[in-house]
Amino acid sequence: MKWQILLGLAISAGCLVWLLGQVDLPRLWSLLAQLSPWYFLMVSVMLAWVFLLRSQRWRILLRPLKHCPLGPLYSANLIGFMANNVLPARLGEIIRAYTINRLRAVPVSGALATLVVERILDGMVILAIFFSALFFTDPAAQAGVFNVTYLRGVGFFLLAAYVGILGLLITLWRWPAATSGRLARLAGRLNHRLGQKTASILDDFTQGLGLLGQGRHLPLLIAQSVSLWLLNVAAAYLFLPAVGLPHNLLMAAMALVGGTLAAAVPSGPGYIGTSQVAMMWTLMLAGAEQDRAAAFGLVYWAAVYFPVTLAGLIEMLRRGLSLGSLRGDGGKK
Repeated sequence: MKWQILLGLAISAGCLVWLLGQVDLPRLWSLLAQLSPWYFLMVSVMLAWVFLLRSQRWRILLRPLKHCPLGPLYSANLIGFMANNVLPARLGEIIRAYTINRLRAVPVSGALATLVVERILDGMVILAIFFSALFFTDPAAQAGVFNVTYLRGVGFFLLAAYVGILGLLITLWRWPAATSGRLARLAGRLNHRLGQKTASILDDFTQGLGLLGQGRHLPLLIAQSVSLWLLNVAAAYLFLPAVGLPHNLLMAAMALVGGTLAAAVPSGPGYIGTSQVAMMWTLMLAGAEQDRAAAFGLVYWAAVYFPVTLAGLIEMLRRGLSLGSLRGDGGKK
């Protein structure tokens, strides 16, 4: 784990140094100095709406396990995303599961299963936006190491990964005993205790997949997923003029694509460095000037990072929790 953390920090630092070396720093500073605080307020309002949709969707996913009011779910989402922003190795998803365990006694393994389903829903919507944006992008466009052909290849790779994970989840839900037993035996070949622990975790995990048998909820889940990601696109669209870029739907969608790609690369907390570089490149593919694309990557990241981090810290303190306690024995409940 330590080498992974160090690798992520090194990649983040390298990306930031490279980014600042590629742009006209006086001009970049001039663009940043002209920012209006109203853009940051607008993003914060839209983020609050996004988290409400996330919480409503998570409540439906958790129904087979336990009824949860929106309040604890909203808090758990904010705390989990805050943890992703301040901790290495993307521990936020585990923190989210531990938080809802502490607040509503939902089994951690079952909560993690619902979060995997949530990520599948998110991934499919993002990929739809991804391929739609690439369809309207100039096939000859080039930005750094990125080009449309490369991005299309990455998109197909992610699609295959999501389909593979979805297939595994369906297998676990449809044949839980056989699939869990086989996975536990495979783990047991490496270590007997690991096999026993795997079997125990998968028992709770498969309970969290109960919603897969309730197809009547699928249209609502898809509608909520589409809505929250279109809100993210809308926030980027409305923020573009903050750095002198025009209102352009393709640029907004490509900024979202860049942020998504950054999340797949090892990096420091909050995807710092990788996020800015990826957004700059994808915006340039959509026709943005390099300095303005770099400014957008820096400022939009900050407009999302700081409100979510602050709100998550406030919620954690208000609920009487700490990051240390949420990485402890929450899964025993």
